[in-house]
Amino acid sequence: MIDQTMENDSLDQELDRDEFIQTFSKLLDRVSPQIFLSLNDEQLKKRVERVMSTELLSTILDDFTSEEK
Repeated sequence: MIDQTMENDSLDQELDRDEFIQTFSKLLDRVSPQIFLSLNDEQLKKRVERVMSTELLSTILDDFTSEEK
C-alpha cells in the first residue's frame, strides 16, 4: 500500500512538473527574448513567483462549486 502511495505521489509530482513546464513554455512564447534576457535574477524570480501563485490560485478555485465561489 505504501509503495503504491509513493508511486502515485511520484506520478502526481511528475504531472505537476510537466504542467508547470508547459505553462512557462506558453508564457515564454509571448515574451520577446530581449525582454527575458534583460531581466536580472531577482526580476525573473519575482515574475516566476507571480505566475506560480496565479496558477496555484486557479487550481484552488477549480475545487469550489459555483455557490462556494
